[in-house]
Amino acid sequence: MGHTGYIFLLSVLVVGAISLAITTSVLLLSTSAARTGLSLRNSTESLALAQACAEHALLALRSDSGYVGNETLAIGNGTCEILSVGGTGNENRTVCTEGVRGDTARRLEILIIRLLPRVTITSWQEVTDFVSCSY
Repeated sequence: MGHTGYIFLLSVLVVGAISLAITTSVLLLSTSAARTGLSLRNSTESLALAQACAEHALLALRSDSGYVGNETLAIGNGTCEILSVGGTGNENRTVCTEGVRGDTARRLEILIIRLLPRVTITSWQEVTDFVSCSY
């Protein structure tokens, strides 16, 4: 009878330890998944913010070719920044924007051939570091 009790107690302890390990793993995985989801959402929103600033800058340039940029816009829970607009006049302009949400930043670099009579864009791309903008 004594050995049966020890075996039962030992079995309960082993099953309990395994259950605790499984529960801990599931909790850690769900926390990691939640963080990944938040990072993905922040990344998507950062890109949308950078695009919003790019559109704002293009509209401002179309209205006034002397627009210089250098402004930060607060939109929702994030911000976007329009850096100094490169070039002068109607042709060969550069617009660089950065959208920030949480700890995530996304950057756009836009090369414009002509503003008028209609905006003609050579390149509109996301970059990790600005190349065409001298900042």
